Amino acid sequence: NYVAWLQDVNEHAEYLGVLPVANGKVSYLYPGNAGHDNLLSFAKGILITTESAEATPKNPSDHIIYQAAYDATVLPSLKNLLYSTPGLPEKQAVTATMFENIKSINDKAASIVDSLQSTRDTGLAQRQATRIIELIDGSTYARSSGDLPAKLAGRIDAKIGLLSSPGQTGYIDLLDTQLDALKAHAANNAGLLQHIANAKSAVVDLHDWVQKMRTYDVQILKAAHLTDPTITAIALQLKQEAANSYTGRTIPPDSSPRPTLGSAGAYQAYTETQYMAALNLK
Repeated sequence: NYVAWLQDVNEHAEYLGVLPVANGKVSYLYPGNAGHDNLLSFAKGILITTESAEATPKNPSDHIIYQAAYDATVLPSLKNLLYSTPGLPEKQAVTATMFENIKSINDKAASIVDSLQSTRDTGLAQRQATRIIELIDGSTYARSSGDLPAKLAGRIDAKIGLLSSPGQTGYIDLLDTQLDALKAHAANNAGLLQHIANAKSAVVDLHDWVQKMRTYDVQILKAAHLTDPTITAIALQLKQEAANSYTGRTIPPDSSPRPTLGSAGAYQAYTETQYMAALNLK
């Protein structure tokens, strides 16, 4: 039997089970442990061994067929990027949080357009625009900067915004910092360096697109009349920049967004950083 083992940082090997082989290929989905812990919080590598089919082994044999392990100099930076980022609440990762916040903005931007064009619910449009500026600026800075007019009530408590503000690093810059830290330990790992470069392309694009979203959203928040056709046109521009920020922008002749400058958004940043944690069995 081919058996998989998960190695932790304490050199303990956890039995994962017999691997089903079909047409020379294996497909296995790790179900997680009892605590639903992030693998990066405790895993070091993986082993595949050949074992007797007569009994369930307690420890891996010396018959190692394939193995892979994280580079000890890279693993701490991967954890900071994908498991628990310094400066954020415990077990909160910048990549996932940024992605979810931009996804939320995309949903809200679409809601604004629908409210102005179809339902004529200007109250909902205003509330969604308020939520967007709080996600972009952070709730405190949105208020103190004047981006969120004093007459409008806050809708969420976003302690950190996508963009940096005085005294507070935003999620986009925080991601850039973590990518730079990882790059410093990547040495000559060509695959890792390429994923880092791709993710940094998304950082550049997101700075541009989120700044544009901020401009459009503030215009909506400060509009005298949300029924003005000019505001609907601005809302459509906001929706487009939100979509670019979330899924990336397609540049012809490409048929879909790519992890390159001018095309990469939050989805590409998230995907590229996930690739960084992949292990290649040898």
